[in-house]
Amino acid sequence: MASVSSDSGETLSLNLMPMLDIFSILIVFLLMSYSTDPVSYDVNGGVELPESTTLSSLDELPAIKVTKTEILVNDRKVANIIGGDVEDKDKAQGAIQPVYDELKKLADANKRVLGGRVSEIDKVKMSTVTMEMDKNHRFKLMKRIMLSAQQADFIAFKLMVAKQSS
Repeated sequence: MASVSSDSGETLSLNLMPMLDIFSILIVFLLMSYSTDPVSYDVNGGVELPESTTLSSLDELPAIKVTKTEILVNDRKVANIIGGDVEDKDKAQGAIQPVYDELKKLADANKRVLGGRVSEIDKVKMSTVTMEMDKNHRFKLMKRIMLSAQQADFIAFKLMVAKQSS
């Protein structure tokens, strides 16, 4: 207990124990709610990722998964891959129409939810997509997917790679 006296002779007492209890509870709460774990991401079983030594965390973003036989947007199959490329009926001006259609729906839904209150950070996040692609595919297929995403207002890409084993 701490006490303070003034010139008039009055004594003011302050009990520090309850304050210390509050601070210790606050510290425990903050330590328990703080997390340093990166965002975890489950890789599709049909995809073998290329290796990389660059590490960065993933955000919660729309995901395009390209297995050996199909293209998925947020785990929804949108196109088949035959002979390393999509079917001719799915091609449109160098892009892949079903990928564009699905990403356009996501982009429009994001704009509706956020309305006019979009900050610069939100604009960057809204225009970013994560791509998970088997390492044996040709760049031509990746280029088609990226063009489809760009036309649907997704202009930034986060490409998933496997951590290179040391």
